[in-house]
Amino acid sequence: MVKGCVTSVAAGHHVFTCSGGISYDVEISPACAAGGCGLVVDLHGYTMDAASEDVATGMRALGDQYGYVVVQPNAAGTPPSWNQATDVPSVFAFVSDAATALVTNPKKAHVMGFSEGGGMTWRMVCSHADFFASASPLSGIEGCEFIAPNVPSREVPMLMVHGTQDNIVNFNAVAVPLRDAALDYWKDGTGVVFATASTYSATRYLTAAGTDFEFWQHDFTADNAVLGGHCAPGGSDVGPAITQYGCQSSAFVYGKTAMAFFIAHPMN
Repeated sequence: MVKGCVTSVAAGHHVFTCSGGISYDVEISPACAAGGCGLVVDLHGYTMDAASEDVATGMRALGDQYGYVVVQPNAAGTPPSWNQATDVPSVFAFVSDAATALVTNPKKAHVMGFSEGGGMTWRMVCSHADFFASASPLSGIEGCEFIAPNVPSREVPMLMVHGTQDNIVNFNAVAVPLRDAALDYWKDGTGVVFATASTYSATRYLTAAGTDFEFWQHDFTADNAVLGGHCAPGGSDVGPAITQYGCQSSAFVYGKTAMAFFIAHPMN
């Protein structure tokens, strides 16, 4: 059924234009047209759009492969930019309508995003923890204070990825405090490194209830020195332009890693 500005539930790629200047690219695989699939919301960064976000994450193809409807919003403005205070309610309203219209599985709704979209991801966790089964901010800015009243309503499994050489969203000044605020609020235990190579490491923290927080730090860089490590591991758009966000070389692929995390973390 249709709902709100979700005017079609047919299989294929759709662009829905809604109020407030935000449009939404939605990928519906043939297997998802009848309902029952999961849902992934994939939020782009500053200056980007849904298409460039998909180049970074590959979520449309992954959604088709694993049975997830993929929603990739396009922020308003020139250049496109997110305002968490006004855009999180608007995007969440669309996502709620899409979930209803497409009869997605409520236990398999997830949110992810890059840079500004990572901040939107944190804000979604802070505001709508009851809706999203898990979340994955990549090189994300701040978005959840973890100080009352701006706290998640429940423990949310998190896959947080950030580059140590990030020149846009500094690793030590932004990523580490964000991680530590979440770990402190949820009272996670001591982390255990479970994957490592010369260019990255992944650490898993667990709450007393067993909720998973994974922190992946990497030394990869984009081909543009201004960006440094502000890039998507495994993203296919690699090049010297400041709008090309793929990391030059990656020992893991972010999109595939995020999808695997989502599959492993349905809502309890």
